[in-house]
Amino acid sequence: MRKKFTLLMVCILCGISLSMAQNITIKGQVKDQKGLPLPGVSVKVKGTNQGASTADNGSFSITAPQNAILEFSFIGFKAVEEAVNNRTTINVILSDDNQQLNEVVVIGYGTTVKKDLTTAVVSVSSKDLENQPITNPLQAIQGRAAGVQVSSQSGKPGAGISISIRGNTSITASNSPLYVIDGVTSRDASFVNANDIESMTILKDASAAAIYGSSGANGVVLITTKKGSSGKLKVAFNAFTGFSNFWQEQEVLNSEQYVGLMRELGYTSFGGTYNTDWQKETFGTGKQNQYQVSLSGGTKSGQYYFSTGYQQDQGVVAPAKLDRLTANFNATQNITPWLKLTGNAVLTSSTSIDVGDNSSVSRGGVILGALTTPPTIGIFEPNGQYTTIPNAGGWDNPLALAYGSDNRNRNFKFIGAFGAQLNFTKDLYLKSTISTNNNRNFYRYFTDNFLTTYGRQERGVVRDNTTREGVWLNENILNYTKNVGKNAFTATGGYTIQSSDWKYNNNESTRFYDAAGNPTAPSVALTIPQQAQWSKQSYLARVTYAYDSKYLFSSNFRADGSSRFAKENRFGYFPSVSAGWRISGENFMKESKTIDDLKIRGSWGKVGNDEGIGDYAYLKLYSVNAQGEYNLQNPANNALTWEKTTQTNVGVDLTMFKNRITFSADAYLKKTNDLLINVQLPPSSGFGSQAYNVGAMENKGLEFTLSTKNFDHEKFKWTTDLNFSLNRNKVTDLGSTTQSLDFAGIYERDAAVRVVTGMPLGSFYGYVFTGVNPATGAAQYADTNGNGVTGSADPGDRTFIGSAQPKFIYGMTNNLTYGNWNLNIFFQGVQGSQLFNATRIDLEGMFDSKNQSTAVLDRWTTPGQITNIPKALRSSSENSLTSSRFVEDASYLRLKTATLSYSFGQSVLEKLRMSKITLFATGYNLLTFTKYSGLDPEVNVSSANGPNMGVDFGTYPQSRSILFGVNVGF
Repeated sequence: MRKKFTLLMVCILCGISLSMAQNITIKGQVKDQKGLPLPGVSVKVKGTNQGASTADNGSFSITAPQNAILEFSFIGFKAVEEAVNNRTTINVILSDDNQQLNEVVVIGYGTTVKKDLTTAVVSVSSKDLENQPITNPLQAIQGRAAGVQVSSQSGKPGAGISISIRGNTSITASNSPLYVIDGVTSRDASFVNANDIESMTILKDASAAAIYGSSGANGVVLITTKKGSSGKLKVAFNAFTGFSNFWQEQEVLNSEQYVGLMRELGYTSFGGTYNTDWQKETFGTGKQNQYQVSLSGGTKSGQYYFSTGYQQDQGVVAPAKLDRLTANFNATQNITPWLKLTGNAVLTSSTSIDVGDNSSVSRGGVILGALTTPPTIGIFEPNGQYTTIPNAGGWDNPLALAYGSDNRNRNFKFIGAFGAQLNFTKDLYLKSTISTNNNRNFYRYFTDNFLTTYGRQERGVVRDNTTREGVWLNENILNYTKNVGKNAFTATGGYTIQSSDWKYNNNESTRFYDAAGNPTAPSVALTIPQQAQWSKQSYLARVTYAYDSKYLFSSNFRADGSSRFAKENRFGYFPSVSAGWRISGENFMKESKTIDDLKIRGSWGKVGNDEGIGDYAYLKLYSVNAQGEYNLQNPANNALTWEKTTQTNVGVDLTMFKNRITFSADAYLKKTNDLLINVQLPPSSGFGSQAYNVGAMENKGLEFTLSTKNFDHEKFKWTTDLNFSLNRNKVTDLGSTTQSLDFAGIYERDAAVRVVTGMPLGSFYGYVFTGVNPATGAAQYADTNGNGVTGSADPGDRTFIGSAQPKFIYGMTNNLTYGNWNLNIFFQGVQGSQLFNATRIDLEGMFDSKNQSTAVLDRWTTPGQITNIPKALRSSSENSLTSSRFVEDASYLRLKTATLSYSFGQSVLEKLRMSKITLFATGYNLLTFTKYSGLDPEVNVSSANGPNMGVDFGTYPQSRSILFGVNVGF
């Protein structure tokens, strides 16, 4: 036994000695690509917890087995593995892992890497689109791209989005950007499923957008959908469900308070003895559901991607609803080494039910109806009809406006493209593509002859209209690329032709019953089908040159011919040039320990605009009256020509501290000349308005973006993205005959917006409210012209009283990851903008029998009373004129999204044979900080990127949403 124990001890000691003999000490140094030592680099023996760090001079020392593998890792650099192989000295060079700088960015008719950009371009990736209850993917741009202002005109399901890139450049022509969806051009992108989008790239300056000529006058948004990749078939499924409500309500009078006000106005009947909370009856709980499944895969010679999805958004105000089905397909196939075929298509079918907003209850506005309908009445009369507002001549309650008629829209949208790429050599190819963009819209309105006042007056109403629009585009692009040593050269040339055909048919029938209620042949309104066409022909070219990735140059040229102008003015010519200098590539910067990459760039370009004036504005046009006679409607104007915008941009891009900080700044100046404006002609001419080239406009601004890696450890990561931008807009000329233009008309009052030389678009114009006369209770207005006459008796007292233009806009995203958990928090804000709150005219005007805000409890009632609320004045607008009283600060800071998600680890996924399982919860519009007294500081009655921006008149507000979902992959 003793011999056995001795033998065992000898074996153990020999084993320990042998093991120790196999360990060796390895020394070395770690440097970057510039040859500078890297302190703090982690050196670890793979598969163990044994490790060390490099010293200040980059040196290290570690003991490891002779056959071990050493792992070198450091923030901002690519990890490296080195096999020891009995070596005692190992020197390592770590290369930059700057994914941002090497990221491929889609530009017009091509791609480039971010570090070689010489123009102002910003991208939004698919991660910014995930897990949000949005029906319009453009909502995801809001607050995430410097210089891009995104506004939701309304919170209704399927409502439009206004996008303004670096300010508004036109008055009555279009201010909306061009959308290019996988090469197919469109003036709308709301129909694309957000889950299908890989990235959205915004071309902001004229040099970047000039390759699209007139189409890119207001910037370009390039949308790239997801693509397949070679390998096994991949299946992904995304789904979420959630609910929403309005984040605040308005305080209005109860029945007792309302009756007291009505008596003060001289009314003797008040409708009933109810105490109905109309906001509770009208504003409910919305619901959102979305499901999408996608298939992708491919071989070495081709790839494919297919997805289909369903989205439903039930509005907070029933019965507003949007149902949408989407399908997306794209594929590439290499037929031979010299021939490649591509194809893509997007199909969307949607049905929406609308509720009226943007108007008062007298005009069918449901939102204002919920606020101004008297609480003294119920929902239905004893005979089953909807109740009407007392003493108002038959204005229906808000539920009658919402449910009393059927108001729905069906839309079919298809875009598709087929292309062939012919490779002559490895450097030269020709790509020809033909695409189509087709839209079919069917609208139907019905109200019977019983439930509503309007239906009874018209004895039943049926309206329907059909819109058909088709645009086809053929593009032929020749591209040449040549790299010789440190020289990189590309040349692109192309020819495109585009045509559109638009048709509209409208029908209206009333009087389905006679006065006694008996069915009869309806009265059919005389309507005339409408049709319009336009076409464009274009030539384009681009040349780029880079030397050693340090000296960068690019130039574009495009000639556009538009059928919207006479032959002598048909073509517009749009050049651009840009250059950049990567200072960090110079020898004198190689010793820098803080700056990783530094580039300055500058650009200049010109673009044009032919939108917003109609397709035949230069022609002599006639209209047909009810008697079949032709009347001259539009005199000929062969001098009509392109609206032109030139833009100069300078910028700097900076990356520091091993890619921990990335910063960009841009300054720009945009000048627009020959504005296309629908000018009001003199009454003596006998015509209304006509398009002319009148005046000029200017935009100038600053943009800043900052991205930081606050923590980048194995278990915990925290990044922050900030952007800030400001724009100053000004009309610099309106010509010699046009003194001013009025927009944003307010019912029975003066328009709220005026355009004049020297002021920005969206400038509010009206009387200056100075308070309430303590002796009489009348509203007082400033005598700005000093003639002793005030109020509506002297329209000359009107002046500029505010502006809808913000001082600056900003956004901030924080992304935190701990293990398998992720928290993404996104704030978005607008500072310094104002809204003309026309809703308050109805809520505080006290001129008829509508219910009012609780603010009128402070109204003037007795002589000597000090208050800012005038007295009640029946059937008079004198105390509620278009004035500064209704201009409010609309600045806000909004917690736009907050998403908490958990992704299952690799061990679980392997057991389930899945590639991804992520559970998430998202809050949308969770918190809003604002001084604005209305329901939402972001809404607009009309487009937020036009001259009549900044008016809220019973507009459907945005809702607050909570949703829960799952993303899985196989």
